[in-house]
Amino acid sequence: MRSGLAGKEQYNYFMDIEKLTPQELNDLKIRVDRRLREVTGADSRSFAERLSAKDIVELVVFAVKGKAIRCRTLDTGEPLTFRPASGVRSEAEGYILTVRPGKAWSYGRTTYLSGQVLNMRLDIPALKLIPLKLEDEEVWDPREEFWGEEGEPVMDCFKPIIAAGPRPSFEMEQILPGFDPEDPDSDPIGQAVDFYETGEIEKSYTVLQQCLEADWRVLDAHTHLGNWVFGEEPGKWQAEQARRHYAAGVAIGELALGPDFKGVLPWGRINNRPFLRCLHGLGLCFWALGDLQAAGKIFKRMLWLNPGDNQGARFCLLETSAGTSYAESEL
Repeated sequence: MRSGLAGKEQYNYFMDIEKLTPQELNDLKIRVDRRLREVTGADSRSFAERLSAKDIVELVVFAVKGKAIRCRTLDTGEPLTFRPASGVRSEAEGYILTVRPGKAWSYGRTTYLSGQVLNMRLDIPALKLIPLKLEDEEVWDPREEFWGEEGEPVMDCFKPIIAAGPRPSFEMEQILPGFDPEDPDSDPIGQAVDFYETGEIEKSYTVLQQCLEADWRVLDAHTHLGNWVFGEEPGKWQAEQARRHYAAGVAIGELALGPDFKGVLPWGRINNRPFLRCLHGLGLCFWALGDLQAAGKIFKRMLWLNPGDNQGARFCLLETSAGTSYAESEL
């Protein structure tokens, strides 16, 4: 009679789950759930059979391809390739699709599903993500900030920020799957940008999507997906699609801040930059879509979060407050 697992099997059985990545935890959960179904006889059907039997399926998108979408089921986290009946349209990474299943089948180790998209929504709380950490608290003091040359008036947008006095300053945790601090070339975002700038567009998207498959909280992946859709002269579709990417990144970052955050996220603390870039992109999208009020609100928030304003939010705020359209702006 076997008394237990031995060697490597025993190590895997008693693995330290605290050291597992979110993706590894999810894969482990899938394997455990599958094994429990086998042992208890709760549901011996294949994944494809279970999908076909459902009236509605909710899928979380992590990679939008030309004709198909890589997803995970919201309830169990099982991966599949989804082929929308109407083709790929405006679906975006990090969003939840409500789908009426059509045909489901398996080929090799991949499960496929066709069906009709009934709804798409951004619902970050439903993903049950662990909020990014706010680390290394310091004190930000407006008296130590540069507000312009001596003798020049301080811009009105900065006056309430200065009057609010010192506030706590933080650095937001940054997630970079596979990054080795000892090897700068291992930065996946840098790799994606290099691919994009050398014309290897498909590879650049694949790297970003692999980051999101590993962890939805890779904010710079959302940022660059938005950047590349937005471009230099965005039309309405480009601005709206880019808005979806930036909004996903902002919503994930906001989990760390909570509704009553009054602190500072300075640009000089490098790991704050992905969230600040998402905010900036979201503001530009609202501006390009003609919602100057929403855009101005974001640019104002950026100034409170990063009073040093390395991104030029103050100039965007001046333009939107004056009613200048994005197309008319010379910024």
